[in-house]
Amino acid sequence: MKRFIRTGITLLLCTSLLIPLSAAADQSKVALHVNTPEKMTMLVHNVKNLREKLGPKADIVVVINGPAVIRFSTLAESREQLDELLTEKAEIMICSYAMSNRNLTRVQLLEGTQFLENGGVAKLVELQEDGYAYIKP
Repeated sequence: MKRFIRTGITLLLCTSLLIPLSAAADQSKVALHVNTPEKMTMLVHNVKNLREKLGPKADIVVVINGPAVIRFSTLAESREQLDELLTEKAEIMICSYAMSNRNLTRVQLLEGTQFLENGGVAKLVELQEDGYAYIKP
């Protein structure tokens, strides 16, 4: 009888440990950080791969600062890479300080992006404090 109870408790504990792990996998949170325009193709591939592996419920945020902000403004040659990121349901956030340093205004951001009033670095800190994994392609 004791062995039966021990086995039941062991199974209960194992099952209770598996439930949060599978739930956590469905709720993955990832923050990607890009500051150079040369990394845009790698960023798009990273986001596509993450979406495929983590699934549709994963929260994927892309924070853009530095010279890369040009790629998300009306000065960009195309918005193809932005559209690919948006297709993968990634949130695209643009640093206000990097915009200002390049004499760009909020109205010059391409539709589908978010303007980070307090800057990209501060947002990355906030995301990491909220449990997001940090990736810099």
